[in-house]
Amino acid sequence: MEERLKRMREKQKKRRDLLAQQLGVGSADKLGLALSSKEEFEAREAEKKLVGRSKREGEKSSGASSSKSAKLDSFSTTKQDSVENQETKVYKDSSTFLKGTQSLNPHNDYCQNYVDTGQRPQNFIRDVGLAERFGEYPKLKDLIRLKDEVIRRTNTPPTYLKCDLKSYNLHELGTKFDVILIEPPLEEYKKQAGLPLTGQETSWDEVKNLEIDAVAAQRSFVFLWCGSSDGLDQGRMCLKKWGFRRCEDICWIKTNLKQKTKPLIDESLFVRTKEHCLMGIKGTVRRSTDGDFIHANVDIDLIIEEEKESGSTEKPEEIFHIAEHFCLGRRRLHLFGNSTTIRPGWLTIGPDLMNSNFDRETFANHFRPAEDNPNAHLTGCTEEIERLRPKTPPPRDKKNDRGGHVNSAGRGGKGRGSSQSRMNDNTPRSNPTPGSDGRAREGTSGGGSAPFSQFNDPRNEEGRSYRGQGRGRSWKRERGSNKGWRGDRRNSDRQGY
Repeated sequence: MEERLKRMREKQKKRRDLLAQQLGVGSADKLGLALSSKEEFEAREAEKKLVGRSKREGEKSSGASSSKSAKLDSFSTTKQDSVENQETKVYKDSSTFLKGTQSLNPHNDYCQNYVDTGQRPQNFIRDVGLAERFGEYPKLKDLIRLKDEVIRRTNTPPTYLKCDLKSYNLHELGTKFDVILIEPPLEEYKKQAGLPLTGQETSWDEVKNLEIDAVAAQRSFVFLWCGSSDGLDQGRMCLKKWGFRRCEDICWIKTNLKQKTKPLIDESLFVRTKEHCLMGIKGTVRRSTDGDFIHANVDIDLIIEEEKESGSTEKPEEIFHIAEHFCLGRRRLHLFGNSTTIRPGWLTIGPDLMNSNFDRETFANHFRPAEDNPNAHLTGCTEEIERLRPKTPPPRDKKNDRGGHVNSAGRGGKGRGSSQSRMNDNTPRSNPTPGSDGRAREGTSGGGSAPFSQFNDPRNEEGRSYRGQGRGRSWKRERGSNKGWRGDRRNSDRQGY
């Protein structure tokens, strides 16, 4: 293994030296200067033109050439120093990778650029902020604006409670919550940064012992930050213990635009640049029918934001926006928060808070139903938001109006594998047995007899086009008719979300 790493480092050094020679820099350490922004590239090109013009003029007059060359040398030295002192600018175009890289497609050689300069590939993704993300989608932009207005209008005052969650009984809160955000200060963050443990970190056993199921409402969601290593498995075990089902994995992709370029660590082959937040659901919540409680497909499951300081447990603020836009419940709980994460509409609990203003009765009164507002625990929705928000279509109707047990509607129809015998609830149900003439035998229910609908076997019909002809596919449809097709089973198995 050591020999292989040694060969890889030698090969990398040769590649960097070759790239530095092609780009015209003195050494491989100045590659970050050459792979710079478009403005710096144009400045260097202008400088080269100026130098070339001075050389041509120097050939005409030898006496004045010495003085001009001296001035140009001083100008180039000053310009070079100013370029070196400039900070790294935000990526705006693809001119960076048009300078002789060894890739077959230099426009997309972000991996090699990371090896050479330390700039992560996610640094070059555009429109990742909340302000410019929906610039090309005016309807979504208006939807986000309207939802933010409703959230600000219905938010409760900022509430916070300083306590030690390792020993605090969450039953004393006296409220069931719709959204629960958990940001445990895991030992993983300190270990990855190479910092010593202080004893204030939280282990996964302590996270599992939190009584989340006691404060979770019948329909609720939990967002659990679990790091990027064994925390994924531990987080799933926590959700299962609390009575939640994992339904989403929100990933934070960390950029390093504002930090100084760091070379690759000699002792490691990979660098962790992401972190996961598991989302769990409790109860039955359906996208298509529970629009009063959730609005799906508004935000994405990726957060692209600058990496925090080494060893920090601070998380992106965007996770709050994702939870608020998705769930319309007003009862929101944030565990392991600090003074910088106190927000309107949230109850923040943690040992790092400065003081407390939580009162059990006052906080519960914000959500008591009234005659004019029976659903006081929900933010509500306006007609304009309902018109703009993306909607999930309801489950397809399994009824079939074409009359055949096996014959099914095509694309745009009412679904496959449905039987006409399901159209009437009074019709006795049983599995028909096809006879030699292609008809089902009649069955009886109670004291009387009721004929089933005609069973048309497509294998016995001639001159008729039928999708999926053949023994295997036809009998597969017959066996699967009582179960529904995969699309229907998917909606039922997921139990809502």
